[in-house]
Amino acid sequence: MTDVKGPAAVVQAIIGSRDTDDPEGGLRWLAPNSLDQGRPATGEDWRRKWAAMRAGCPDLEVITEQSVESGEWVANRYTIRGTHTGDLFGAAPTGERFEITGIDMVRVVDGLLVEHWACAAPLPSGG
Repeated sequence: MTDVKGPAAVVQAIIGSRDTDDPEGGLRWLAPNSLDQGRPATGEDWRRKWAAMRAGCPDLEVITEQSVESGEWVANRYTIRGTHTGDLFGAAPTGERFEITGIDMVRVVDGLLVEHWACAAPLPSGG
């Protein structure tokens, strides 16, 4: 890859592609065989995950509040918000807006995401 980016830039490129509903653009920054939450993940696995996120919350926003990069790794603190209109990671839709916080760690090698770990507050159950 001629356009090698550091870990934080790779994560922002993936988020930008997801935000503009451009999965192919996001897949450009993923290693062919990466790990997501410790499980092997192919490009098709990531594509399905992103499509499910968009289906469960069409107006999903992920705002990076802080980002700390060290070598191959970047840690990010996010604010995540949107309207929960469909199944979202197993949570039944509430039809309500939500805002939660989350963190993740991503490892990037040669400009490609090879490993992703995330933890986020639970979605509100509605009311």
